[in-house]
Amino acid sequence: MKMDVIWARSPKIGIGHAVSRFGDDSLLLSSKKIGQRYRLIIGTDQEIKEKRNPKPLLSEPVKSAPEREKMDYQKISFLIKKEIEHLRKELESKALESDRAKSNLETMLKNLRIPSNLRSSIMARLSEDDANPTLTRKVKKILKDTLPESTEIDLSVKTHILCGNYGSGKTTIAIKMILKLMSLNQAVPILVSYKQQQSTSQSLMKELSKELEVPIFDINDIATLQKVEDQLTDNGVMIVDTSTGNIKEEIPEMEKALHSVNFHLVNACDSFVAAQEHFLNVTNWSSIIITRLEMNSNRWPLIQSLANAKIPLSLGSISPDLNSQLVSVTKEDLIDQLDLPNSVEFDQFKAKLAGKAA
Repeated sequence: MKMDVIWARSPKIGIGHAVSRFGDDSLLLSSKKIGQRYRLIIGTDQEIKEKRNPKPLLSEPVKSAPEREKMDYQKISFLIKKEIEHLRKELESKALESDRAKSNLETMLKNLRIPSNLRSSIMARLSEDDANPTLTRKVKKILKDTLPESTEIDLSVKTHILCGNYGSGKTTIAIKMILKLMSLNQAVPILVSYKQQQSTSQSLMKELSKELEVPIFDINDIATLQKVEDQLTDNGVMIVDTSTGNIKEEIPEMEKALHSVNFHLVNACDSFVAAQEHFLNVTNWSSIIITRLEMNSNRWPLIQSLANAKIPLSLGSISPDLNSQLVSVTKEDLIDQLDLPNSVEFDQFKAKLAGKAA
């Protein structure tokens, strides 16, 4: 068998050329598109080829069959080696280009200030081709699919426990919730300061109770808390502002003692992930309440916490002022508040990257 190479605009045209030149017994060994044309490697029968293209009488002596076969195998081996080498270089070139595009994409995501842990999960849902001005829109779409949905505070539940780091604003949230419940003309809600170890929290509670004429009960044991819950009327609600010192041990105890209770995690939007880690898996939180929404701060740590914990969103505070009411919070609100570049800024950043690569 002999090897011949044919170039054509398509495999079909190339096979036609092969048949017309070498006969119907031509064998297609390889077909590959290179540039705008196809390269076909054709195996042809030696005897048929010699009949169609007889050699002149003064040509070299005809080699024996074993010699011809040896030469055929050598030529086939040479062509295969060339094909493998070409394929290896092509794959290396594509791998290098892919690594460069992946590196650019990762750099662009880093420029968006996306935390590294969250960046890896976003990268898994993108391709190298997404390193373009639509990247911001695609990131927002991924976040929308990742972040938890919103829920309403279930007022059919008697007791609502608020937990959060010291300084997260849970006491202010508790007061605002009580004022909102009072405006609904239901039974007078009860506000409880439970096992508050911080003297400043106790003093603040007393001042607010006097100023707002809201009764606040200072309770330090689960039995008393249970008795207060038992005294609630059919539409009565108790809001409990609790200390977080031993919350991991306290929550199971409250779950067991109280008949109707939901737990809400209060989280400041400017807090770091590490500040909330010991809370996230303490219990099956009914919702997360976001405070300090009025602050122009880096929201990515909050986004990362929400993506990891999957706690439903509920209420938010846009001002520490007690006259400012609580608002409903959605994932769309939080995503829209992220400092993501527009298409013009993205183009400028991409051009900067291209300049560094050059």
